Amino acid sequence: MNRFRMKSALLVAGLLMMGATAHAQYLRTSYFMEGASTRLQMNPGLQPTKGYFNLPILGSLNLGASSNVLGTGDIIDVLDAGDDLFNNDKLYNRLKSDNRLNVNLNTDILSFGWYRGQGFWNVNVGLRADVGASIPKSMFEYLRGLNNFNEVNGRFSNMNFDMNAYAEIGLGYSRQLTDRLTVGGRVKVLLGIARAEMVVDNFEIDGVPQNPENPYNWQNVSASATMDAHVSTTMKGGGLSFDDNYYGGPRYLDGFDFDGGSFGIAGAGFGIDLGASYKVWDNLTVSAAVLDLGFINWKGSETVTASPEQSSISVNESNYQDFVDEDFLSMDRFKLVEDTEASKSVKKSLASTILLAGEYGLLNNKLSVGAVYTSRFVKPKTQSELTFSATFRPMSWLNAAVSYSPILAGGKSMGLAVKLGPVFLGTDYMFFGNNSKSVNAFFGLSFPMGGKKASND
Repeated sequence: MNRFRMKSALLVAGLLMMGATAHAQYLRTSYFMEGASTRLQMNPGLQPTKGYFNLPILGSLNLGASSNVLGTGDIIDVLDAGDDLFNNDKLYNRLKSDNRLNVNLNTDILSFGWYRGQGFWNVNVGLRADVGASIPKSMFEYLRGLNNFNEVNGRFSNMNFDMNAYAEIGLGYSRQLTDRLTVGGRVKVLLGIARAEMVVDNFEIDGVPQNPENPYNWQNVSASATMDAHVSTTMKGGGLSFDDNYYGGPRYLDGFDFDGGSFGIAGAGFGIDLGASYKVWDNLTVSAAVLDLGFINWKGSETVTASPEQSSISVNESNYQDFVDEDFLSMDRFKLVEDTEASKSVKKSLASTILLAGEYGLLNNKLSVGAVYTSRFVKPKTQSELTFSATFRPMSWLNAAVSYSPILAGGKSMGLAVKLGPVFLGTDYMFFGNNSKSVNAFFGLSFPMGGKKASND
């Protein structure tokens, strides 16, 4: 049987964290860099000094990952543990009751912007992907117990996995309304590529002997398991598969099928970004934005759930192996069956973000100090960050910034961004501690296009 393995998902996410040395959906360190087009991703009400054309795909590439528990050092322990992952006491002792992980990818296949009079237009075609997971410590306790006790007893709840991948086609416009106020917005057509969701609301097992010597051991054993879980996926050309039941009974989850030749758009939706910037004094500017207000309507959803009549079952010599499987997430233990009445479409909201910022300019605005607060409503839990930065911008082709974001990385990282001609490099979390919980990297290659902003006189 092809099984969903959360262990593998965590390892892949860990490799992304290490291999790319790359949590941020956007690069906050670049927010006050007026010569960088990246700031438009965070606030469509901001304007760069010139129009731009970003190199396709590599012109705006952002990768990040973060966890409330696992850091770079812990990922090394995971990779070194191999098959002994759950007996690793060093890793186990670091776990919290709720262990969360988020990974995201953001890249523009094509993006460009230009000035026309007092207005600035921009177009982008991009790919977005978000992965979120929440694993309770009690799940690890259950799996550790498989090797350490004569009986298998365990319970856990509130385990989640969520993934969304989609394409975005956006059109933005901003305009300086007065000498002090600039507003802007972006409308986006969204094309769903793939989504997956797993939720375990409750799992409990009691009284199962570990490796019974023979079937007669079960004569004096009263064992049962209770489960409440569901899995759903949406992908054109792929989806959950079920075993064949020739007797008309329920069909159990059998794996995942994918046909690359049929791959395509699996949903459609709409989103908007709104932003504004206001100059309070000559040297003090405040700004705010709301990003990713919208939804995707996914078509052809396939769902499996634990059947109500089978949510509590007797464990015996014929099925106990399903519950002593040490795979991180063997779907067999949840007894998931096909839901033939599941909706063929499901509407999912985007992971929206709110942003508040303030900046004070110095040395005729060539140097500034500022702060940016963001709160992103991702699953399984909203992520908030406060970034303090100092930005040097003597020319449109030369900008540099340093930043400090103390929340997500636990105070163990600094940010750095540099724009030198067409090349842009940056990170909000440049690792300098021994176990940073957030890492990200941004790379861009952008060329000037069109003239500068017209005078407001």
